[in-house]
Amino acid sequence: MKFTHRWLKEHLETPLTPHDVAARLTLAGLEVSRVEDLAQGLDKVQVGFLEAVDPHPDAQRLTVCRVRVGEERLQVVCGATNHRPGDKVAVARVGAHLPGGMEIAQSTIRGQTSAGMLCSLSELGLATSSDGILILPPTAPEGGPVAPLLGRNDHLLEVELTPNRGDCLGVLGIARELAALTDQALRPPAIDFSTDPRINESHPVQVRIEDGVACPRYAGRVITGVRIAPSPPWLRQRLEAVGLRAINNVVDATNYLMLDLGQPLHAFDLATLAPPIVIRGAWDGETLTTLDGVSRTLTPEMTLIADSRRPLALAGIMGGAESGVSETTTTLFLEAACFNPLRIARTGRHLGIQSDSRHRFERGVDPEGLRRALDRLTRLVLDLAGGQAGPGLLVDAGTLRPPPPIPFRHARAMQLAGVDLPRAEVQALLARLGCRKVSSEEGETELYQPPSYRLDLRREEDLVEEIIRVYGYDRVPSRLPVGPVAPPVADPLAAVAACGRRVLVGLGYLEAINFAFVNAGQLAAFTPEVIPLPLLNPISEEQGVMRTLLAPGLLEAARRNLSRGNDRLRLFEVGRVFLPEADGAVAEAERLGGLLCGSATGRAWHTPARAIDFFDLKGDVTALLAGFGLGDITYRPEGPAFLHPGRKAALLRGDVALGWLGQLHPALQVRFDLPLPLFLFEIDLERLVTTAKEASAPTISRYPAVARDFAFVVDVGLPAAALMQAIGQVAPDLTRAVNLFDLYTGEHLPPGRKSLGVEVVFQAADRTLTDAEVQGLVDAIVVAAQRQFAATLRGPA
Repeated sequence: MKFTHRWLKEHLETPLTPHDVAARLTLAGLEVSRVEDLAQGLDKVQVGFLEAVDPHPDAQRLTVCRVRVGEERLQVVCGATNHRPGDKVAVARVGAHLPGGMEIAQSTIRGQTSAGMLCSLSELGLATSSDGILILPPTAPEGGPVAPLLGRNDHLLEVELTPNRGDCLGVLGIARELAALTDQALRPPAIDFSTDPRINESHPVQVRIEDGVACPRYAGRVITGVRIAPSPPWLRQRLEAVGLRAINNVVDATNYLMLDLGQPLHAFDLATLAPPIVIRGAWDGETLTTLDGVSRTLTPEMTLIADSRRPLALAGIMGGAESGVSETTTTLFLEAACFNPLRIARTGRHLGIQSDSRHRFERGVDPEGLRRALDRLTRLVLDLAGGQAGPGLLVDAGTLRPPPPIPFRHARAMQLAGVDLPRAEVQALLARLGCRKVSSEEGETELYQPPSYRLDLRREEDLVEEIIRVYGYDRVPSRLPVGPVAPPVADPLAAVAACGRRVLVGLGYLEAINFAFVNAGQLAAFTPEVIPLPLLNPISEEQGVMRTLLAPGLLEAARRNLSRGNDRLRLFEVGRVFLPEADGAVAEAERLGGLLCGSATGRAWHTPARAIDFFDLKGDVTALLAGFGLGDITYRPEGPAFLHPGRKAALLRGDVALGWLGQLHPALQVRFDLPLPLFLFEIDLERLVTTAKEASAPTISRYPAVARDFAFVVDVGLPAAALMQAIGQVAPDLTRAVNLFDLYTGEHLPPGRKSLGVEVVFQAADRTLTDAEVQGLVDAIVVAAQRQFAATLRGPA
């Protein structure tokens, strides 16, 4: 939001300098990012009188000018052609530093001395280009400074506003803030003018609001007999000072008051309209060419200002090219309206239109200020373009609901604010902000009605913030908080995730961070039976649903790496999955997933290359679970259908399924165009936390352990885990570990049989085991293996 200091003082007679104004506003939360002296570089530019303009003796396109500046007479060589003797011009004296960085020095041009420069608007930094030098009005005081004549004896301030302060998107709003901070009264503008009812009779314009949600209120007025012309200098200079281009007196009046009041306004050429004026939703596929010359295709969610024939303007964003004011316009229909901020924001974002009007409407305008804004515009148009105004009309759709009064408790407010102010002072501060007390009794809870332009005041905490802003943040005492400090509560899920990260990083894995939304088709390739949760407003079709597995994201990461030549991958991810339930709810679960592929070892002369296989994956998962303190895990040969049917396993601890691991199904490897087999695992961390609580740390015995090796011949289809589990259950208190160290099939074994080499470690917690005890354990193991699996002992290895 840009404004000038003199503009501000038209609303508030303040003794504060521009820099003081910036300091007060910034301290109150309205950050002033820039204060610029508009006269910078013009201090040595004065009004000069051209006494003579002679041709240059040695240059056809140059003139030698004799200029009187006050009591001095200067000779200046000039290259322009639009000046004549008797003109008053802007003379940059020797030593001047112009806004564009040019320094003026005395010089000799083709043998003629030039003691200065006759300036154009572009050389003074007031235009991007100029056709000639600036010719000043005949009344300009000779020898006086040029800056006041150009409206540059002022300071420009720029405020960085937060989105909730739409009330400060006008100079009036800034003045209100400063008045509240300094306890001063605003200066009301004069808006008196006469109206003629006969104008509405001869130019009847009805307004019908069909979409009351999009437009709760609409005000309008007809003005006849206007004359479109360039704006007067003061208006052009004021608009140009804040970065707006002057167009004509009527359009400039609407832009000026938008900046002054914060209320966007619009002027239609009534001759191009076919009343009634209708505020409605656009028809699907309807088109409108806006003032920027772009034809736009509209949707029913967009709001239009239309007449009986066609759309006229995109409500709250930009007018239409066919109904705008032109040089031939003589009759106007002025508009001031209140539009739904959400509708405006969505429409502007969908069409990619940024405008000052949209910027204000999507932050909210004062619904009670329409008539005042329309009257101000009427008075200004009458002053600038002449004409006669008809009575104004105000149409209310009945959908606007004023916000309820805000309950305010003085004691609690002071506790929140950290100050102790008397009740009367608090009431005075709120009154300066325009908050009206509506409760009559002096109880603990008071009711305050915020002003209609403060759409951001909705609850007690908002009033507390306003009180402190006006009172002064710098006056709030600094106190350290006093109170009991509760010890931090450990999050077991976060602790398990952190442990998993440490273990996997130690195993050479890199962490991947993927979006929680994935491609619906890719996810269906993994779990076609699950209908994932779709996104209402997805970033793209590739990210249209919430993931039910971590695997698709890891697979995409692997595809990107493999396509770039990185074919030795170990990736993991910790994240949430979103599982639809039968009642329509969605359950969130924390998962830990991993992926590996490529070579098991790097290229080296001493180690032959070997591709990663299922047992590399199983070894990493076993190490991961051991890091969680879980060693009694069962690997059951089953798992999801998207894994290789013979190279997958479910992870169980007792009867609790913790996750799965396995190789990606060959069909999916072909479908996703993967050059190498992928090995995946996924663990449910929430189940892991639950089952890990039941695990106890193993006791460490100070007595020696005894190891015995067995070679059992069993059926080739028997899982080694089943045999090892049976061995461990023979004497669980004395069996420290059961390890598989050999698998043999082939010669010297009956058909359909295999040999499993198993190491069993015995250890007691309270004594040294005797040879007899150990032998008894060995015999019991052999008997259990024979009874349960028809195993025969090949003999001690």
